[in-house]
Amino acid sequence: MKRFLFTLLISAVFVFAQSGFSFTSSGIHVPGARTLSPGDLFILGGFEMASSNKPASLEGYLVDENGNQRKLTPSPSNTVLGFIGYGILDFLDVGLNINVHYDGDAGGTRLKGLGFGDLGLMVKAQLPNQSLRDLFNFATGLEVFIPSGTNEKGLRPRHLWYIHKGGYTNAYSAADFAIAGTLYMTINIHRNLNWNNYAGVLRTIENGENIFIWGTGLNIFPYEWVSLVLETSGETWIRAKDIFPGFLNDQLRFSPGLKVRLPKFTTLSINADLGMDLFRKRKLRHGHAITTKNKGHEYSYTVPGSSPITASIKLSRTFDLSGRIEDFKKKMDACPKSGLTFKENKYRCAPDDDNDGIANDLDKCPDTPEEVLIDENGCPFDHDNDGIPDYKDKCPQTKEGYPVDENGCIRDDDNDGIPNELDKCPDSEPGEEVNERGCILDTDEDGVPNVLDSCPNTPAGLTVNKYGCFLDKDEDGVPDEWDKCPESAPKEIVNMYGCPIDSDEDGIPDFMDKCINTPLGVKVDSIGCRIDQDLDGVFDEEDKCPDTPENAPVDNKGCPLDSDKDGIFDYLDNCPNTLERTEVDANGCPIRDKLNLDKIARRITFLKGTDKPMNSSYTALSDIVSIMRHNKHIAIEIQCSVKPGEALVPQSLSEARATVIYEFLINKGIKEERLKATGFGTQLPADTRGHTKLNPVGVRLLPYNIKEE
Repeated sequence: MKRFLFTLLISAVFVFAQSGFSFTSSGIHVPGARTLSPGDLFILGGFEMASSNKPASLEGYLVDENGNQRKLTPSPSNTVLGFIGYGILDFLDVGLNINVHYDGDAGGTRLKGLGFGDLGLMVKAQLPNQSLRDLFNFATGLEVFIPSGTNEKGLRPRHLWYIHKGGYTNAYSAADFAIAGTLYMTINIHRNLNWNNYAGVLRTIENGENIFIWGTGLNIFPYEWVSLVLETSGETWIRAKDIFPGFLNDQLRFSPGLKVRLPKFTTLSINADLGMDLFRKRKLRHGHAITTKNKGHEYSYTVPGSSPITASIKLSRTFDLSGRIEDFKKKMDACPKSGLTFKENKYRCAPDDDNDGIANDLDKCPDTPEEVLIDENGCPFDHDNDGIPDYKDKCPQTKEGYPVDENGCIRDDDNDGIPNELDKCPDSEPGEEVNERGCILDTDEDGVPNVLDSCPNTPAGLTVNKYGCFLDKDEDGVPDEWDKCPESAPKEIVNMYGCPIDSDEDGIPDFMDKCINTPLGVKVDSIGCRIDQDLDGVFDEEDKCPDTPENAPVDNKGCPLDSDKDGIFDYLDNCPNTLERTEVDANGCPIRDKLNLDKIARRITFLKGTDKPMNSSYTALSDIVSIMRHNKHIAIEIQCSVKPGEALVPQSLSEARATVIYEFLINKGIKEERLKATGFGTQLPADTRGHTKLNPVGVRLLPYNIKEE
């Protein structure tokens, strides 16, 4: 086992599970196997941010040397990436890496802050396997870490080898020299698909820890300006047991990303790293227990093997210090366009026998004469697509699809613009407008040529007159063939069938209908309006009493009202304000005068021009008190008016008289809520119930029911 690991360590090339440690034209975390060309200087800078809604430790707190818990909150964890590489020989390059890290809130400790990472030095060699390099590329290399990083800052260890068994752990540094070697391989499956792989071993010198580092990833469209990268990578301690749990818990991440190739050999990379804790519940047994030290103080907590989500953006550029790329570009710019790769052509121009700038492998017209304009396929332009190239075509604007002669022109004996092969009317007169068949144009196909057609858009199938217009006997705008009512009156509004429009379907055409929104199914008169024979305001189809006398007040069903419910309809009732349950005569008046409020009201009189009641009025007022005491559910509205000329201000006097009656009743023990007093000047209003037989001037008493106590 030791011999195998030693052999692997010596023969492998170092490739990190972190961006930028080794140059690649395809991968992000998993680089390709090719090295930089001699004289190429590669520079990369980037920013990486770990994101989580959980604190850095799995417990959610730190424990200091005194056993005190210091609560943590989710805090930022960022890294600024820096790498520079240089190609020395055809298959050998070197590189240098240094990172700057920052971790946020650390439970009130001094672990929060900025610090440098370890310095990394790299030597990378590509195996010159010329016979297989089109399909496979192999490389080896060696990486050395110098413990130059900050030791007492940060919460999240950036690499697995920073976590020491039985010792202190640092977030930004291993605090130990380390050496690593890795073997990596690129398989060129297709021009649009590369598969990068690496595997290696890292060993810390002082602590003697061995870590297996690995990765694999696909690069889709690697030579296009935008490529898609899908990768998996990880770091795992080499142990004799717990191999599978270690593989999942030490460090394992999935990395989708995009690479955008910008001008001047510049590349923009954007990716996300998805750790295992994104796909499972955070548990202490999945993490690593560590102890950190700062200013003599110790802190213990557990960290996950991988951050749930890490996002990064990187910008890199390659500088050609030798000038080799520019010389090569100038040479290839002078070459004809070819589908062959430079490698297949041994970096020479592809053959172009007709010297038209299109190499033979793409040239669909290999015998094109010189100085003839060609398209991207190497063929002469034929803009009218008639089969005759432009340089031979004497009629370069022939309509597409027309047969032509050897000069690219149509044969047209009657000069109507339609070739003889397509002309169905070969004897057209000069100047006549013709259709695509060469016959006189009749757009609506009604048998009348356009030049004679006054109605050029006649619908198909209609009979027309000599002017090409359809026949319409009643001139209603509907052709006779479609007209269901061919005798429509002049200017009558009709529907699409030529019949008069009856919008409400009451049998009266709209032009005669005075009530155009009549409900469906009701009877109407000759002008389309609903019928109300007794003129009571309720239409016949809703009238339950269709013979009500004219002007008689009715309810919403058309039946006469009996407002005081004494059995006498209002239009026959001479005493419309009779109290309930009062015996009345045939005219609706109480048999007992003391229960007749109308007669009682007429007995209330005042001295002329004053609000002082006549002595005879007090008997009537007492009768009102008696009625209200025996009818607790009755309230009375007192309405007063004065005779014209009786007062300078009739309104004030009428209000004063109503108030006198109101106060008299109050003083007799009648509650205020049962009374209402109003003055109306010289004219009492019509009763709201529609009664017309009430006294217009003087005093009126209107009873109404109230809720019984």
